[in-house]
Amino acid sequence: LRHARIDEGYCVICGSYGNLSKDHVPPRCTTTIQPMFQKTVSEHFSSEEIRPINAHAGATFKTICKNCNGNIIGSLDNEIKKPIDDFIGLIRKYLSGVHVYGNVLSVSVNAKPFLRAMVGHLLAATSVELCKDEPIKSEFYTPLRRFVLGDNVNIEDTHEFYYWFYPNRTQITAQLTSFFNDGQLCHCSCMHFFPIAFLITLKDEATYPAHASKI
Repeated sequence: LRHARIDEGYCVICGSYGNLSKDHVPPRCTTTIQPMFQKTVSEHFSSEEIRPINAHAGATFKTICKNCNGNIIGSLDNEIKKPIDDFIGLIRKYLSGVHVYGNVLSVSVNAKPFLRAMVGHLLAATSVELCKDEPIKSEFYTPLRRFVLGDNVNIEDTHEFYYWFYPNRTQITAQLTSFFNDGQLCHCSCMHFFPIAFLITLKDEATYPAHASKI
């Protein structure tokens, strides 16, 4: 519960100090908002019995300012909604018996706005503890924050993005997890919600599922 109770702090995207607003992760335009039990990954795997947050309106994180939430990420959410809606429509047709050539479903996506919105929601999905201090410069996070704000148009110089079909109802958000890959530590950020799994890695340091596709 201590990760959900805060009113003011530093926005984890733009770094400004002030009132913080709740952001839905995944974005509310892509899922049906309904009650759910919410735990951190460490709480989920803990040997102790930890009471989860009863999230009445889906998973929310109060870590970004109203401007970043409404005017920046919110203005881009339709760039996520349209391809997701199109994808679900194709899945329904496939399940109803419509033939799909090569078993591949394809939808159009406006890549840069789509990525800015997805990255923005992932940055918001963190502990309020980070809102107590100004954001620090980071090889992983700083280019992503600037990309969401529209100040970094060459995000492909530092990061790579992957996606794959995710046919499950359980929503998983991991803002930062790490794996050893070819002798080096690979940092990843991911968001899973039906029907897509989305992954961010640093450029040329990627470890990802064999069935993933690169954006």
